[in-house]
Amino acid sequence: MKEKYLRIIIYIAGLVCLYAFVAVRIFPLMNTVLYEKMDQETQDFNKYGDLYYFSCISEFREDYPPRVRKYRYSNDNPDINEADILTYGDSFFDIIFTKSIPERISDTLNTRVYSYVTQDPTQANPFCLLGTANYQPGDSPKYFIYETVERNIPVKFSQEYAVNCEAPVSDGFSRVYDGLLNIIFRKNSENLYEVMLKQSFFTHRVYSGIASLKFNFFGYISPLTSKYRTGDSPWLFYDKEYGTDPGNFYYQYTDAEISSFADNIVRLKNSLMEQYKLELVFLPIPNKYSLYHKVINNDPYNGFLPGLFKELDKRQVCYVDVYHEFKNHPEPLYYGTDTHWNSKGIDIALNLMLEKMDVHHSLSLNKSIDPGNSIHLTD
Repeated sequence: MKEKYLRIIIYIAGLVCLYAFVAVRIFPLMNTVLYEKMDQETQDFNKYGDLYYFSCISEFREDYPPRVRKYRYSNDNPDINEADILTYGDSFFDIIFTKSIPERISDTLNTRVYSYVTQDPTQANPFCLLGTANYQPGDSPKYFIYETVERNIPVKFSQEYAVNCEAPVSDGFSRVYDGLLNIIFRKNSENLYEVMLKQSFFTHRVYSGIASLKFNFFGYISPLTSKYRTGDSPWLFYDKEYGTDPGNFYYQYTDAEISSFADNIVRLKNSLMEQYKLELVFLPIPNKYSLYHKVINNDPYNGFLPGLFKELDKRQVCYVDVYHEFKNHPEPLYYGTDTHWNSKGIDIALNLMLEKMDVHHSLSLNKSIDPGNSIHLTD
């Protein structure tokens, strides 16, 4: 009798393991068992910046605004060769709780704004996009808005971008072969297994309950969010912002490092103009911890962004300084338990950008320009 029950348990465990193996490779199958569905477009398993999902501790569960459709996936996002303004950014230009900056620029100026987003800072070479798209310069220069969060600047600008870059184009056989390899050896399968453990109908409440107990009684929390504040308005911070690596709060930059980053940014500026007649507008977004670490400590900021701005001024690079505006604002401009800015932060950044683009002084937020016209640059 014992052997019979043991066999049944083994069979059930085998079926569960088989289902998990298949489900992480077939997105709809996995989504059917999740308590909270993953994003069909991005297949994102941390809700695109919500730090609660690293530990699932109820203390840090916040209700955020409903999702909106992503501009870059919509029909409103024009072909790159038909756009009047090009934007190239990360998740701050792809926020899911409200309209993104590219869409807001399009609405405000009533013009065609192309949006491209990449989450991998090691793959953030805009010349690969322009080369692959066979981008053709227009008769007059157009703006190219390059946005990046502070922590990724040392990665993205550690060296000069390769101008003659094109994304690799594979043949049909290679695509099929790569697809099969991805099915068998799914690159992010470990993360997806963890999602099933945290978010399935069968395990979510148990996992969250145990995680909350461990936090309340022993103070345990994921090392990815070990800086936090509890209370009515909880705060969580991402470890990639407060570590000691380049891009993090506690890393001490040398003057030579900051100068090198600025040199590579100005090279990007010059190459965009020479190759494609695109005028760079550089938009660095402060790390959340750089702005709001004082909710938990009084540690001094390493001064990376102000130092970078000084070097960019020397090189006459057009940049948008949201750091000082955000730092001095009386209200929080980022979500407490998410890594991204909120709608007020987006409003401020949009206005600062329009001022920098020499249009804010002549166009109010309710004014528009002819949709067929490009934004002409001024000196």
